[in-house]
Amino acid sequence: MKPEQAKPLPLAADQSAGPVEDAASVAPDSAEAPAPESPPAAQNSPQTAPASAPTPKVRKGEAQVAVVTGAARRVGREIALAMAARGLAVVVHHGTSAVEANVLVNRIRSEGGTAIAVAADLRDPRAAAMTVFEAAADLGEVTTLINSAAVFQDRALPWIDLYHCNVHVSVNFLAPVFLAQQFIRQLGEGHRGHIINILDWRAQRPGPDHLVYTATKAALSSVTKSLALQLAPLVQVNGIAPGAILPPEDRLNWHEQRAISSIPLRRTGSPQELTDAINFLLDSSFITGEILNVSGGEEL
Repeated sequence: MKPEQAKPLPLAADQSAGPVEDAASVAPDSAEAPAPESPPAAQNSPQTAPASAPTPKVRKGEAQVAVVTGAARRVGREIALAMAARGLAVVVHHGTSAVEANVLVNRIRSEGGTAIAVAADLRDPRAAAMTVFEAAADLGEVTTLINSAAVFQDRALPWIDLYHCNVHVSVNFLAPVFLAQQFIRQLGEGHRGHIINILDWRAQRPGPDHLVYTATKAALSSVTKSLALQLAPLVQVNGIAPGAILPPEDRLNWHEQRAISSIPLRRTGSPQELTDAINFLLDSSFITGEILNVSGGEEL
């Protein structure tokens, strides 16, 4: 008996809490939207330099800067606002949510902060990382990198294809690696910094669903610990594994159902609880290589 034809693969709406655009600060809680089976050509600028040539970085601004990927919408937006509240200039990365990103930038500026919006396609992760950090240099030195963007899509094994795998690997795994690479290249000698990767409790307790997504988050969890060792003592690298923070936009009661059946605290979380956890890690000078669950115990 042959399986039915696979449905088109959805792309995250803006690589931070929905499909490729804001796909997942709380990826498990992202909304999905249809997208083509093959990706369009990446629109990142500048062009990627030869792999053997490190990208020279010349800082033009004087501020301390936070880069937040997938920051235009949903949880990524709340993280960007929290970084602005800390007094950091904020690079609001987005995929295609230009309107939402500009609204957020204007809000931060209206409240006395500094922010810019940067579009970059994380499906071309090395070029995207270069684009983001080139823009950040206009503000100052990036001392905080928060990798919030992700793709969160579910396909059973019969329907997994190469594009489904590539887009998850590029956005969820390779983009944080190349962003971290650009981060350390521009960080001043002897300067301290923080990298926080937004993960998922599923990486610790995989289920039968979201096969490729979960694998990429588990890989990023491993990278988090390896980079904590490699970049110590000046750069602290930690992860946060959220649970039911924001419901998918097309399944607004999903979290309530999960709270009843699988969350020990019997309630859902809030973006504030996630940003509180991020601020906790940023305020610490003696925590690195840790994965902090903000899930109500759902991973247990």
